Amino acid sequence: MRGRFSRCRAVFPALLVPVLFLVGPPSAVAQYDEAPPPAAWAFENVTVVHADGERAEGMTLVVRGGLIETLAAGAEVPSDARRIEWDEGVFHVYPGIIDAHGDADLSLPTPDRDGVESWSPTREVQFFTPHRVTADFLAAKGEGLAAHRRRGMVASAVYPGRGIMPGQPSLILHRVDARTPRELVLRPSIGVAMAFDGAQGAYPGTLMAQHAFIRQSVLDARHHATRAEAFRSDPRGLPMATVDADMEWVQRMAAGDVPVLFRVDGAEDIRRVFALSDELGFSPVIVGGAGAGEVAEELRERGVPVLLSARMPEPSDWDPEADEDEELSPAAFRERQRMEPIFRTPALLAEHGVPFAFTSGGQGAVDLLAGVRRAIEFGLEPADALRALTAWPAEYLEVPQLARIEEGMAATFMVTDRPLFDEGVSVNWTFVNGLAEKGSDPRTAAEAAEAAEDADAEPVDADALVGRWEGSLNVQGQEMPAELTLRMIDGELRGTMGAGPGPSADIENVSFDDGALGFSIVLPDMGGARASFNGNVVGDRMTGTGSINIPEGSFNFTFEFRRTPAGDDR
Repeated sequence: MRGRFSRCRAVFPALLVPVLFLVGPPSAVAQYDEAPPPAAWAFENVTVVHADGERAEGMTLVVRGGLIETLAAGAEVPSDARRIEWDEGVFHVYPGIIDAHGDADLSLPTPDRDGVESWSPTREVQFFTPHRVTADFLAAKGEGLAAHRRRGMVASAVYPGRGIMPGQPSLILHRVDARTPRELVLRPSIGVAMAFDGAQGAYPGTLMAQHAFIRQSVLDARHHATRAEAFRSDPRGLPMATVDADMEWVQRMAAGDVPVLFRVDGAEDIRRVFALSDELGFSPVIVGGAGAGEVAEELRERGVPVLLSARMPEPSDWDPEADEDEELSPAAFRERQRMEPIFRTPALLAEHGVPFAFTSGGQGAVDLLAGVRRAIEFGLEPADALRALTAWPAEYLEVPQLARIEEGMAATFMVTDRPLFDEGVSVNWTFVNGLAEKGSDPRTAAEAAEAAEDADAEPVDADALVGRWEGSLNVQGQEMPAELTLRMIDGELRGTMGAGPGPSADIENVSFDDGALGFSIVLPDMGGARASFNGNVVGDRMTGTGSINIPEGSFNFTFEFRRTPAGDDR
């Protein structure tokens, strides 16, 4: 039941209130409990791995004033710097991950369907709004991107929701200190999003209708441009024309002036994109691209890049690591036939010289590196994998400086406790413009082995989450007991959460995909403040981070739950 979403409404007057009374608003906490940031940060004896794979060992890295002040072997650490040390191993420093199809909180408007006929819907109902810029609907702030930074992600391209032409994706920087959504924006527009994804219960709902709609939109845009030009030349005999931003953007797309980021997966759909681009003149970029390996040669010949989702399917009957000569059951054989081409796609793209970037597939909080490791198992060179996470998306998105670790450059990078593609790797620190986000503590070899064993465990399905989970929240060092109860109702994951002496509340905006669970709760007695939770489930253990937004500000917390042995709560 992965990828299901549910939305519930509840009154939640007291949850987390005791914690807020204990710790006070963020300003008070910062005044009394939090040490001010250091004048400088210093890492000694680290291995720096650049985006092109070049390694430099035994380096000293000093960050000051948002910039990399020092990057040299054996350099002296300034006396005012905070040293980040680890006695049991060597830190590895990499450029941060740039997610060219990521996510962030948006406040997109809901189309008004009242009085709309299915055969003649409004553009909003059709999701035909190419003039919309995602940056205008950003709701995220710096603290809301903490989970992304803890996975080493420093920037994301955020898309404007579903639909045939929903708008223009925006590129954001995961700034720690962004107090408003606008402070995150690097590039308001990186092109226009498109997909074979029509309106629900309205035209264009079928694939054939979507093809016709795209063609007609281009014809309409050309007519609009011709008419506007005729009016400018001689307005006599023509009514006054009004501005039509959607038509203007479609005209730009058809002229090849802006890229069209087309979300498709199968090879046949990719060929449909080729045919439409030949006919209508637009310059496509494939987003998703699970079947792109089958058409790698044509992608190279056409110069079409791929923003490739690293969210690989998880086998249930076929063991990809088994001996190739091992006899397979019919179910395992069918699964291998379906999945192996997807696993080999990154290697095929690299082999044919197709420029591509790994993405989270629009789910920035998922474990993107797990999919990259799978691609490496099926032939992708690690150097190509690193470029596809860092240098190539930086170049494509026109922010090449994001992938550079050099003296004088903005201090934007991640620090891991072992090579990036090793099983059990942990992102310990992520820096964005010199500000630090602490991730996991460096792990011992035994802990890394345990993490690798967990990574090899059977994937968790939504059904498997059903039951009662007990644990605690840690808010600014204050531990508070909490309980989460999850149920499956009409095929959707729902539940309640309680903390401290307050009553339980229904959870909202539940998402679950590949072990990553997200949900939120509303605190109406605190002005409608919201607490958001993002966790990962491995076996009977759930850990994660969250944030609480109140009028005085926002702050983060961590949580951990373990499943109780109580009976099924379905």
